[in-house]
Amino acid sequence: MENVAITGMGVISSIGSNFDEMNRNFAEAHVAVQAAPWAGDEGLEYAWVSLINDFKPEDWIDQKVIEGTDPSAWYAIAAAKQAVQDSGLEDLDPRRTAVILGTALGGMESIAASQQGLDAEGSKGASRKMQLQALPSMAASQIAMHWDLHGPLLTLSTACASAHDAIGTAARMIEAGMVDVAITGATDSARCKIQILTMGLYRMFSQQPDPYKACLPFDVNRTGVMPGEGAGMLVLERADRAKARGATIHGRIRGYGSLADAYHPSSPEPEGKWEQVVMEDALADAGMAAEEVDALFAHGTGTHVGDIAEAKAINRLFANTDEPLPVASVKGHLGHTAGGAGVFSLFGGMASMKANAVIPNAGTKDVDPVVEFHAVINEPHETKVETIQVNAFGFGGQNASMIVTRD
Repeated sequence: MENVAITGMGVISSIGSNFDEMNRNFAEAHVAVQAAPWAGDEGLEYAWVSLINDFKPEDWIDQKVIEGTDPSAWYAIAAAKQAVQDSGLEDLDPRRTAVILGTALGGMESIAASQQGLDAEGSKGASRKMQLQALPSMAASQIAMHWDLHGPLLTLSTACASAHDAIGTAARMIEAGMVDVAITGATDSARCKIQILTMGLYRMFSQQPDPYKACLPFDVNRTGVMPGEGAGMLVLERADRAKARGATIHGRIRGYGSLADAYHPSSPEPEGKWEQVVMEDALADAGMAAEEVDALFAHGTGTHVGDIAEAKAINRLFANTDEPLPVASVKGHLGHTAGGAGVFSLFGGMASMKANAVIPNAGTKDVDPVVEFHAVINEPHETKVETIQVNAFGFGGQNASMIVTRD
Protein backbone atom coordinates (compact mmCIF):
# COMPACT_ATOMS: atom_id res chain seq x y z
CA MET A 1 0.00 0.00 0.00
CA GLU A 2 1.29 3.44 -0.93
CA ASN A 3 -1.43 5.90 -0.05
CA VAL A 4 -2.82 5.13 3.43
CA ALA A 5 -1.86 7.53 6.23
CA ILE A 6 -2.78 7.44 9.92
CA THR A 7 -3.79 11.01 10.73
CA GLY A 8 -5.81 10.49 13.90
CA MET A 9 -5.57 8.25 16.96
CA GLY A 10 -7.81 7.82 19.99
CA VAL A 11 -7.67 5.50 22.98
CA ILE A 12 -9.62 4.42 26.03
CA SER A 13 -7.59 1.91 28.04
CA SER A 14 -6.61 0.70 31.47
CA ILE A 15 -3.14 2.26 31.12
CA GLY A 16 -4.29 5.60 29.82
CA SER A 17 -7.01 7.35 27.86
CA ASN A 18 -4.58 9.74 26.24
CA PHE A 19 -1.35 8.93 24.45
CA ASP A 20 1.06 10.74 26.76
CA GLU A 21 -0.12 8.60 29.68
CA MET A 22 -0.31 5.40 27.66
CA ASN A 23 3.13 5.84 26.12
CA ARG A 24 4.69 6.58 29.50
CA ASN A 25 3.12 3.43 30.96
CA PHE A 26 4.31 1.40 27.99
CA ALA A 27 7.88 2.60 28.47
CA GLU A 28 7.81 2.08 32.25
CA ALA A 29 6.45 -1.46 31.90
CA HIS A 30 3.46 -0.51 34.02
CA VAL A 31 1.04 -3.37 34.71
CA ALA A 32 -2.62 -2.35 35.12
CA VAL A 33 -4.01 -5.27 37.12
CA GLN A 34 -6.67 -5.79 39.77
CA ALA A 35 -8.85 -8.54 41.15
CA ALA A 36 -12.00 -9.19 39.16
CA PRO A 37 -15.16 -7.99 40.92
CA TRP A 38 -16.13 -11.63 41.49
CA ALA A 39 -12.73 -12.92 42.63
CA GLY A 40 -13.22 -15.39 45.45
CA ASP A 41 -16.46 -16.82 44.05
CA GLU A 42 -16.59 -20.49 43.20
CA GLY A 43 -14.53 -21.06 40.09
CA LEU A 44 -12.86 -17.66 40.41
CA GLU A 45 -10.77 -18.07 43.55
CA TYR A 46 -8.12 -15.96 41.82
CA ALA A 47 -9.06 -13.89 38.79
CA TRP A 48 -6.88 -10.98 37.68
CA VAL A 49 -8.15 -8.48 35.14
CA SER A 50 -7.13 -5.14 33.60
CA LEU A 51 -10.13 -2.81 33.79
CA ILE A 52 -10.73 0.85 33.00
CA ASN A 53 -11.62 2.44 36.34
CA ASP A 54 -11.93 6.13 35.53
CA PHE A 55 -14.16 6.18 32.44
CA LYS A 56 -17.36 8.22 32.63
CA PRO A 57 -19.51 7.72 29.52
CA GLU A 58 -21.46 10.92 30.20
CA ASP A 59 -18.27 12.88 29.54
CA TRP A 60 -18.41 11.66 25.94
CA ILE A 61 -21.91 10.51 25.07
CA ASP A 62 -25.51 11.72 25.37
CA GLN A 63 -27.63 9.87 27.92
CA LYS A 64 -29.94 8.49 25.24
CA VAL A 65 -27.00 6.91 23.44
CA ILE A 66 -25.59 5.55 26.71
CA GLU A 67 -28.90 3.81 27.41
CA GLY A 68 -29.03 2.26 23.95
CA THR A 69 -25.50 0.91 23.75
CA ASP A 70 -23.18 -1.56 25.44
CA PRO A 71 -20.13 -0.36 27.43
CA SER A 72 -17.91 -1.60 24.61
CA ALA A 73 -19.65 0.89 22.32
CA TRP A 74 -19.10 3.69 24.85
CA TYR A 75 -15.36 3.10 24.65
CA ALA A 76 -15.42 3.08 20.84
CA ILE A 77 -17.42 6.29 20.54
CA ALA A 78 -15.14 8.13 22.98
CA ALA A 79 -11.98 6.91 21.24
CA ALA A 80 -13.42 7.81 17.83
CA LYS A 81 -14.12 11.36 19.00
CA GLN A 82 -10.50 11.63 20.16
CA ALA A 83 -9.22 10.27 16.84
CA VAL A 84 -11.26 12.64 14.69
CA GLN A 85 -10.19 15.61 16.82
CA ASP A 86 -6.56 14.49 16.55
CA SER A 87 -6.86 14.25 12.76
CA GLY A 88 -7.79 17.92 12.45
CA LEU A 89 -10.60 17.04 10.06
CA GLU A 90 -13.38 19.54 10.66
CA ASP A 91 -15.66 18.35 7.86
CA LEU A 92 -16.05 14.67 7.01
CA ASP A 93 -17.45 14.05 3.54
CA PRO A 94 -20.56 11.95 4.29
CA ARG A 95 -20.25 9.77 1.18
CA ARG A 96 -16.45 9.46 1.14
CA THR A 97 -15.93 8.48 4.79
CA ALA A 98 -16.13 4.85 5.94
CA VAL A 99 -16.68 3.52 9.46
CA ILE A 100 -15.11 0.07 9.81
CA LEU A 101 -14.92 -1.41 13.32
CA GLY A 102 -13.96 -4.70 14.89
CA THR A 103 -15.19 -6.46 18.02
CA ALA A 104 -14.89 -9.99 19.32
CA LEU A 105 -17.60 -9.96 21.99
CA GLY A 106 -19.97 -7.21 20.89
CA GLY A 107 -22.73 -6.57 23.42
CA MET A 108 -22.06 -9.59 25.60
CA GLU A 109 -22.11 -7.52 28.78
CA SER A 110 -25.57 -6.15 27.99
CA ILE A 111 -26.93 -9.57 27.09
CA ALA A 112 -25.64 -11.05 30.35
CA ALA A 113 -27.03 -8.14 32.38
CA SER A 114 -30.49 -8.50 30.85
CA GLN A 115 -30.48 -12.26 31.40
CA GLN A 116 -29.46 -11.73 35.02
CA GLY A 117 -32.21 -9.15 35.45
CA LEU A 118 -34.76 -11.48 33.87
CA ASP A 119 -33.76 -14.34 36.17
CA ALA A 120 -33.92 -12.13 39.25
CA GLU A 121 -36.92 -9.90 38.57
CA GLY A 122 -38.79 -11.30 35.61
CA SER A 123 -39.54 -9.21 32.53
CA LYS A 124 -39.07 -5.89 34.35
CA GLY A 125 -35.44 -6.84 35.03
CA ALA A 126 -34.53 -7.04 31.34
CA SER A 127 -33.50 -3.94 29.41
CA ARG A 128 -36.07 -2.89 26.83
CA LYS A 129 -33.15 -1.72 24.68
CA MET A 130 -31.23 -4.98 24.85
CA GLN A 131 -31.82 -5.61 21.12
CA LEU A 132 -29.88 -2.41 20.41
CA GLN A 133 -27.25 -2.87 23.13
CA ALA A 134 -26.43 -6.41 22.05
CA LEU A 135 -25.68 -5.68 18.40
CA PRO A 136 -21.94 -5.89 17.63
CA SER A 137 -22.52 -3.30 14.88
CA MET A 138 -24.08 -0.63 17.13
CA ALA A 139 -20.78 1.07 18.03
CA ALA A 140 -20.01 1.69 14.35
CA SER A 141 -23.60 2.76 13.70
CA GLN A 142 -23.51 5.32 16.50
CA ILE A 143 -20.24 6.73 15.18
CA ALA A 144 -21.76 7.09 11.71
CA MET A 145 -24.86 8.76 13.18
CA HIS A 146 -22.78 11.17 15.25
CA TRP A 147 -21.05 12.58 12.14
CA ASP A 148 -23.97 11.96 9.74
CA LEU A 149 -21.86 9.66 7.59
CA HIS A 150 -23.27 7.65 4.68
CA GLY A 151 -20.26 5.77 3.36
CA PRO A 152 -19.40 2.10 3.94
CA LEU A 153 -20.43 0.96 7.43
CA LEU A 154 -19.02 -2.41 8.50
CA THR A 155 -18.35 -4.34 11.68
CA LEU A 156 -15.98 -7.30 11.54
CA SER A 157 -15.88 -9.98 14.21
CA THR A 158 -12.84 -12.19 13.74
CA ALA A 159 -12.09 -12.94 17.38
CA CYS A 160 -8.82 -11.38 18.54
CA ALA A 161 -7.84 -10.42 14.98
CA SER A 162 -10.88 -8.13 14.68
CA ALA A 163 -8.94 -4.86 14.94
CA HIS A 164 -6.45 -5.88 12.27
CA ASP A 165 -9.15 -7.04 9.89
CA ALA A 166 -11.14 -3.84 10.39
CA ILE A 167 -8.10 -1.59 9.91
CA GLY A 168 -6.83 -3.67 6.99
CA THR A 169 -10.21 -3.57 5.26
CA ALA A 170 -10.43 0.18 5.75
CA ALA A 171 -6.90 0.66 4.43
CA ARG A 172 -7.66 -1.36 1.30
CA MET A 173 -10.80 0.72 0.66
CA ILE A 174 -8.69 3.87 0.78
CA GLU A 175 -5.94 2.37 -1.37
CA ALA A 176 -8.55 1.29 -3.95
CA GLY A 177 -10.05 4.79 -4.08
CA MET A 178 -13.41 3.72 -2.65
CA VAL A 179 -13.21 6.30 0.17
CA ASP A 180 -10.93 9.15 1.20
CA VAL A 181 -11.18 8.73 4.98
CA ALA A 182 -11.99 5.88 7.36
CA ILE A 183 -12.73 5.84 11.07
CA THR A 184 -11.54 2.41 12.11
CA GLY A 185 -10.36 0.34 15.05
CA ALA A 186 -11.88 -2.03 17.58
CA THR A 187 -13.42 -2.32 21.02
CA ASP A 188 -14.44 -4.80 23.70
CA SER A 189 -15.28 -4.77 27.41
CA ALA A 190 -14.31 -7.27 30.12
CA ARG A 191 -16.85 -6.76 32.91
CA CYS A 192 -19.04 -9.77 32.31
CA LYS A 193 -18.77 -12.45 35.02
CA ILE A 194 -19.69 -15.33 32.74
CA GLN A 195 -16.95 -14.29 30.31
CA ILE A 196 -14.24 -14.28 32.99
CA LEU A 197 -15.57 -17.43 34.69
CA THR A 198 -15.62 -19.45 31.49
CA MET A 199 -12.15 -18.25 30.52
CA GLY A 200 -10.98 -19.74 33.82
CA LEU A 201 -12.93 -22.94 33.25
CA TYR A 202 -11.34 -23.25 29.80
CA ARG A 203 -7.93 -22.85 31.47
CA MET A 204 -7.05 -19.70 29.62
CA PHE A 205 -5.48 -18.50 32.86
CA SER A 206 -4.16 -20.21 35.97
CA GLN A 207 -5.60 -19.82 39.45
CA GLN A 208 -2.57 -18.25 41.14
CA PRO A 209 -2.29 -15.57 43.84
CA ASP A 210 0.21 -13.09 42.37
CA PRO A 211 -1.40 -10.31 40.28
CA TYR A 212 1.93 -9.50 38.64
CA LYS A 213 2.12 -12.99 37.19
CA ALA A 214 -1.28 -12.67 35.53
CA CYS A 215 0.24 -12.25 32.05
CA LEU A 216 3.91 -12.86 31.23
CA PRO A 217 4.43 -12.89 27.46
CA PHE A 218 7.27 -15.18 26.34
CA ASP A 219 8.22 -15.92 29.96
CA VAL A 220 9.04 -19.52 30.83
CA ASN A 221 6.84 -19.09 33.93
CA ARG A 222 3.81 -17.79 32.01
CA THR A 223 0.41 -18.36 33.62
CA GLY A 224 -2.01 -17.47 30.83
CA VAL A 225 -4.28 -14.64 29.76
CA MET A 226 -5.19 -11.54 31.76
CA PRO A 227 -8.56 -10.27 30.43
CA GLY A 228 -8.51 -6.61 29.45
CA GLU A 229 -10.77 -4.06 27.81
CA GLY A 230 -10.85 -0.80 25.90
CA ALA A 231 -11.02 0.76 22.46
CA GLY A 232 -8.41 1.98 20.04
CA MET A 233 -9.47 4.06 17.05
CA LEU A 234 -7.68 5.47 14.01
CA VAL A 235 -8.49 7.93 11.31
CA LEU A 236 -7.02 6.65 8.06
CA GLU A 237 -6.79 9.02 5.15
CA ARG A 238 -5.42 9.16 1.62
CA ALA A 239 -1.81 10.19 2.18
CA ASP A 240 -1.75 12.64 -0.73
CA ARG A 241 -4.86 14.33 0.65
CA ALA A 242 -3.41 14.44 4.17
CA LYS A 243 -0.19 16.04 2.95
CA ALA A 244 -2.08 18.58 0.86
CA ARG A 245 -3.97 19.83 3.92
CA GLY A 246 -0.85 19.86 6.11
CA ALA A 247 -2.03 17.10 8.44
CA THR A 248 0.24 15.40 10.95
CA ILE A 249 0.91 11.88 9.67
CA HIS A 250 1.51 9.49 12.57
CA GLY A 251 2.43 6.61 10.28
CA ARG A 252 1.49 4.69 7.14
CA ILE A 253 -0.27 1.36 6.73
CA ARG A 254 1.96 -0.42 4.22
CA GLY A 255 0.90 -4.06 4.25
CA TYR A 256 -1.80 -6.35 5.59
CA GLY A 257 -2.30 -10.10 5.49
CA SER A 258 -5.16 -12.25 6.74
CA LEU A 259 -5.70 -16.00 6.47
CA ALA A 260 -7.09 -19.09 8.20
CA ASP A 261 -4.90 -21.18 10.47
CA ALA A 262 -7.57 -23.93 10.16
CA TYR A 263 -6.07 -26.13 12.85
CA HIS A 264 -8.12 -25.97 16.08
CA PRO A 265 -10.84 -23.78 17.65
CA SER A 266 -8.51 -22.29 20.25
CA SER A 267 -4.94 -23.48 19.59
CA PRO A 268 -2.66 -22.46 16.72
CA GLU A 269 -0.83 -24.95 14.55
CA PRO A 270 1.99 -25.88 16.98
CA GLU A 271 4.90 -24.94 14.71
CA GLY A 272 3.39 -21.56 13.82
CA LYS A 273 3.33 -22.49 10.14
CA TRP A 274 0.39 -20.30 9.17
CA GLU A 275 1.39 -17.49 11.51
CA GLN A 276 4.64 -17.29 9.57
CA VAL A 277 2.75 -17.33 6.27
CA VAL A 278 0.47 -14.45 7.27
CA MET A 279 3.49 -12.41 8.35
CA GLU A 280 5.05 -13.15 4.96
CA ASP A 281 1.82 -12.10 3.24
CA ALA A 282 1.84 -8.75 5.06
CA LEU A 283 5.45 -8.18 4.07
CA ALA A 284 4.70 -9.09 0.45
CA ASP A 285 1.75 -6.70 0.43
CA ALA A 286 4.14 -3.97 1.63
CA GLY A 287 6.80 -4.96 -0.91
CA MET A 288 9.30 -5.47 1.91
CA ALA A 289 11.69 -8.12 3.15
CA ALA A 290 11.85 -9.35 6.73
CA GLU A 291 15.23 -7.67 7.13
CA GLU A 292 13.57 -4.25 6.73
CA VAL A 293 11.47 -4.67 9.90
CA ASP A 294 12.93 -2.82 12.89
CA ALA A 295 10.67 -4.30 15.59
CA LEU A 296 7.79 -6.72 15.88
CA PHE A 297 4.77 -6.36 18.16
CA ALA A 298 3.61 -9.86 18.87
CA HIS A 299 0.18 -11.21 19.70
CA GLY A 300 2.04 -12.60 22.74
CA THR A 301 -0.84 -13.79 24.92
CA GLY A 302 1.23 -15.31 27.71
CA THR A 303 -0.23 -18.77 27.06
CA HIS A 304 2.01 -21.76 26.45
CA VAL A 305 0.54 -22.87 23.13
CA GLY A 306 0.15 -19.32 21.81
CA ASP A 307 3.60 -18.03 22.74
CA ILE A 308 5.46 -21.13 21.56
CA ALA A 309 3.83 -21.23 18.13
CA GLU A 310 4.33 -17.51 17.55
CA ALA A 311 7.92 -17.65 18.79
CA LYS A 312 8.73 -20.45 16.34
CA ALA A 313 7.20 -18.49 13.47
CA ILE A 314 9.16 -15.35 14.36
CA ASN A 315 12.37 -17.36 14.80
CA ARG A 316 12.14 -18.76 11.29
CA LEU A 317 11.02 -15.62 9.50
CA PHE A 318 13.66 -13.37 11.06
CA ALA A 319 16.50 -15.87 11.24
CA ASN A 320 18.70 -13.90 8.83
CA THR A 321 18.59 -10.46 10.46
CA ASP A 322 21.95 -8.94 11.38
CA GLU A 323 20.88 -8.54 15.01
CA PRO A 324 18.15 -10.39 16.91
CA LEU A 325 14.84 -8.67 16.17
CA PRO A 326 13.36 -6.69 19.11
CA VAL A 327 9.93 -8.12 19.98
CA ALA A 328 7.33 -6.95 22.50
CA SER A 329 3.75 -7.73 23.47
CA VAL A 330 1.53 -5.16 25.19
CA LYS A 331 -0.61 -7.77 26.95
CA GLY A 332 1.54 -7.74 30.05
CA HIS A 333 0.64 -4.05 30.39
CA LEU A 334 -3.10 -4.00 29.76
CA GLY A 335 -4.23 -7.57 29.32
CA HIS A 336 -5.84 -9.28 26.38
CA THR A 337 -8.31 -6.76 24.99
CA ALA A 338 -10.04 -9.35 22.77
CA GLY A 339 -11.14 -7.70 19.52
CA GLY A 340 -9.00 -4.66 20.32
CA ALA A 341 -5.79 -6.66 20.73
CA GLY A 342 -4.31 -5.72 17.36
CA VAL A 343 -4.86 -1.97 17.64
CA PHE A 344 -3.34 -1.87 21.13
CA SER A 345 -0.31 -3.74 19.80
CA LEU A 346 -0.18 -1.14 17.02
CA PHE A 347 -0.23 1.61 19.64
CA GLY A 348 2.72 -0.08 21.38
CA GLY A 349 4.52 0.04 18.08
CA MET A 350 3.65 3.69 17.51
CA ALA A 351 4.94 4.54 21.00
CA SER A 352 8.20 2.74 20.19
CA MET A 353 8.45 4.53 16.85
CA LYS A 354 7.97 7.92 18.50
CA ALA A 355 10.68 7.22 21.10
CA ASN A 356 13.03 5.16 18.89
CA ALA A 357 12.97 2.64 21.73
CA VAL A 358 11.06 -0.64 21.70
CA ILE A 359 8.81 -0.94 24.76
CA PRO A 360 9.45 -3.85 27.15
CA ASN A 361 7.24 -6.88 27.77
CA ALA A 362 5.77 -5.82 31.11
CA GLY A 363 6.25 -8.41 33.85
CA THR A 364 8.39 -10.78 31.79
CA LYS A 365 11.65 -11.73 33.53
CA ASP A 366 12.77 -15.21 32.44
CA VAL A 367 12.53 -15.47 28.67
CA ASP A 368 11.60 -18.92 27.38
CA PRO A 369 14.59 -20.73 25.78
CA VAL A 370 12.53 -21.30 22.62
CA VAL A 371 12.89 -17.57 21.88
CA GLU A 372 15.70 -16.76 19.42
CA PHE A 373 14.77 -13.10 18.93
CA HIS A 374 15.27 -10.24 21.39
CA ALA A 375 12.27 -10.32 23.73
CA VAL A 376 12.63 -6.87 25.27
CA ILE A 377 12.35 -6.92 29.08
CA ASN A 378 12.82 -4.56 32.04
CA GLU A 379 13.32 -1.34 30.10
CA PRO A 380 12.93 0.02 26.55
CA HIS A 381 15.46 -1.10 23.96
CA GLU A 382 16.87 1.95 22.18
CA THR A 383 17.10 1.43 18.44
CA LYS A 384 15.89 2.94 15.17
CA VAL A 385 12.19 2.16 14.75
CA GLU A 386 11.00 3.15 11.29
CA THR A 387 9.16 0.00 10.24
CA ILE A 388 7.13 -2.28 12.50
CA GLN A 389 5.24 -5.53 12.04
CA VAL A 390 2.18 -6.13 14.22
CA ASN A 391 0.51 -9.53 14.74
CA ALA A 392 -3.03 -10.41 15.82
CA PHE A 393 -4.20 -14.02 16.08
CA GLY A 394 -7.63 -15.18 17.21
CA PHE A 395 -9.63 -18.22 18.23
CA GLY A 396 -10.95 -20.13 15.25
CA GLY A 397 -7.67 -19.67 13.41
CA GLN A 398 -8.01 -15.97 12.59
CA ASN A 399 -4.47 -14.93 11.63
CA ALA A 400 -3.62 -11.36 10.66
CA SER A 401 -0.49 -9.24 10.42
CA MET A 402 0.24 -5.65 9.45
CA ILE A 403 3.21 -3.54 8.39
CA VAL A 404 3.34 0.10 9.51
CA THR A 405 6.03 2.68 8.75
CA ARG A 406 6.82 6.06 10.23
CA ASP A 407 5.99 7.67 6.85
